[in-house]
Amino acid sequence: MNGALFLRFAILVGAEVFFLGSLNLFDDWTLQQMPVRFVGAAFASGIAYLAAVSHFPPKIDLRKQAIIFWGVAFVLRVAALPLVPSDDLVRHQWEGKVQRASFNPYLIAPSDSQLDDLRHDFPEAAKINHPELRAFDPPGTELLFKALGGVTDQPLFYRIIFATADLAVAAVLLRLIGGEERYRNAAWYAWNPLVVYSFAGAAHFDSVMILALVGGILGLAKSTSDTGSERQWVWALLAAALFGIAISFNVFVASLVLICVFALRWCSIALVVTACIPILLSLPFGLQNVWKSLGQLEQFPRLNDFFWWLIEAFWDNPHQRNFHYYPVLILCVVLVSLLFVRDWKRGTLWSLGTALILSPILHPWYCTWILPLATWRRAYAWHVLSITLFTYYLFWDERLFALPWHADPWMRELIIAPVFAALIMLAAARKRAEVATT
Repeated sequence: MNGALFLRFAILVGAEVFFLGSLNLFDDWTLQQMPVRFVGAAFASGIAYLAAVSHFPPKIDLRKQAIIFWGVAFVLRVAALPLVPSDDLVRHQWEGKVQRASFNPYLIAPSDSQLDDLRHDFPEAAKINHPELRAFDPPGTELLFKALGGVTDQPLFYRIIFATADLAVAAVLLRLIGGEERYRNAAWYAWNPLVVYSFAGAAHFDSVMILALVGGILGLAKSTSDTGSERQWVWALLAAALFGIAISFNVFVASLVLICVFALRWCSIALVVTACIPILLSLPFGLQNVWKSLGQLEQFPRLNDFFWWLIEAFWDNPHQRNFHYYPVLILCVVLVSLLFVRDWKRGTLWSLGTALILSPILHPWYCTWILPLATWRRAYAWHVLSITLFTYYLFWDERLFALPWHADPWMRELIIAPVFAALIMLAAARKRAEVATT
């Protein structure tokens, strides 16, 4: 490889690591201007990332590609480990503690007086978000934090676990992509600053769900490509089990069930396993209790969404409650899935993408759910979105807003406009490539 090109690549990677590491200087959001500086550093890291993956060294042997790929992925996660975790981790640690004290988190909210003694033994109790609400995550999440909480309450432990799961996602993605360019392509996911921050920094558990999701998609690919009937069934059952586990952590994964039916065809009976796993994991809490508690999500206010704010410009929804929108979301996912009866691989991206676009709540780490699929299908505009979504963290700087947690038009433009620009450039590049081959 040309030495000048490799030097340019090394500088870009170094810039991404530097700016990602600098987030540690701006993660105390109780101080004025820190969220603004945090977002600025994240944007700088994101720009360097987009340039670095675009300049991944071509025409070098796979061993050197692997060293570069894993080396950069590991260094980025180490740089993020000292960051202050999100308050979601505090909430999940609390719910694990509640379970170990023999309480059902789906029946009792953190603010309940019955838990006063537990709160006295939990130094971070004041940071629990939505203390008036019972648990609103699926049962897989609750059981995970019950198990992890029995080891230690140290945030670093959780960050290492979730970062390790994230690296495992990258390993499975390499298998899914395959070919000589697999390291270059998978770097779009493994080096993504939002991915690194969400799991190694903020300690969101979603990397565990994503690992099951990507493993399930790999199982689908193996089942549909294998010629042996018995092996097809083995892969189908494995995929069904992994999708069931993923749904046990996040119900959004259910948006892929119809696509799974199209992919597996006569093996789709295996998807009974997918339904059974969340049900079985709910039984210790009471299935009806879990269902009612998850229903609290309908009462959350709309936040940072892509679509419904346009509707509400003409239809008044003063409290921005979102329960009106989920039936429409489900219907649209079904309709989009039906468009991909013969192309389930593209259908996975479009179905989950539809669910995210129509979600009335879009936290930045939600975008990480689709990034492995976007990497696999080379839908790079999603990676641009993952960078611009760092704008969301400006919500913590209340001096910017008359009403906290209200997205002004300039914020929406900052998130969405670069994505449209990327889509136009990608479409133009594909057109040029088509012309060149004719």
